[in-house]
Amino acid sequence: METRWATVDGVTLELPVDCTTCELREALYKPNDAVLIAVTGDLVSIVHDEERPLSELIAGCAQTYYFHRPAEPARNDLVSTLDLETAIEESDGEESDAETTFQRPEIDH
Repeated sequence: METRWATVDGVTLELPVDCTTCELREALYKPNDAVLIAVTGDLVSIVHDEERPLSELIAGCAQTYYFHRPAEPARNDLVSTLDLETAIEESDGEESDAETTFQRPEIDH
């Protein structure tokens, strides 16, 4: 199985290329209500389809991942600038959206 290196919640790990959010959550003992946020260059993705391999999503190209729980205080500047609740609410009920992707707030284009 092919692997790559990524940072998850501040720890650099070797991840299988085809791992899912669910598998990553289980391996790292994260709570079920934690949402996976992926940072890929100037993009941020919030993963909604937890069974799809990350390699099939924009989130699969991320160098950095964060697990975030509702009502949890932000642990860094990036997560604190994201409107996570709005992005998560907008995707609720939309089965076809495996992820919500948008530009990082602090990067100007």
